[in-house]
Amino acid sequence: MWREIAFWGKKLEESGLTSSRFGNISVRTKHGLVIKRTNVMLGEVNGPDDVIEVGPSLSDPLGEASTETQSHRTIYMNTGARAIIHAHPPFAIVESLLQKDTVTPLDSEGLPFLGTIPVVDGATGEPLLWDNIGRLLKSGHYKGFINRGHGSFAFGPDLKDCFNTTAMIEHSCRIRYYYDLAKK
Repeated sequence: MWREIAFWGKKLEESGLTSSRFGNISVRTKHGLVIKRTNVMLGEVNGPDDVIEVGPSLSDPLGEASTETQSHRTIYMNTGARAIIHAHPPFAIVESLLQKDTVTPLDSEGLPFLGTIPVVDGATGEPLLWDNIGRLLKSGHYKGFINRGHGSFAFGPDLKDCFNTTAMIEHSCRIRYYYDLAKK
């Protein structure tokens, strides 16, 4: 499983969807989830010691798991997702700061693929963020969302799907940003 996380982590970094220092990836397992360890660069996952398996509950110990583990757990508890990518795509972050509650894609691919992209408030590692994620996911069906000023979360059946959603969120946010800039 670490090889799959390593592959997609490098692909995210090479694609400019996150820097190596930021972001994390997890995959649901029979007993919880496997996620990148804290302080391991996403683009430098090189072996099984760079990931850790943790239980599925918010009350399970974190150990050396990523600081975003609770957000991943909340998504898994509220969806049928098998995988999650959390990245720091620059245009998605900018749009999350410019828009109120959602980013509406203007491009012909983004709107039908993503619908509106929710923007969720709450600081990393804070229960408010997990509560807001849980409320969002209970209110509708989404492929991803943006944590305001922080980064995107994409979830789905596998990491390839999550990567594609992350790329689409960033593409739609980039188009939206340039469109709004051109209107001024």
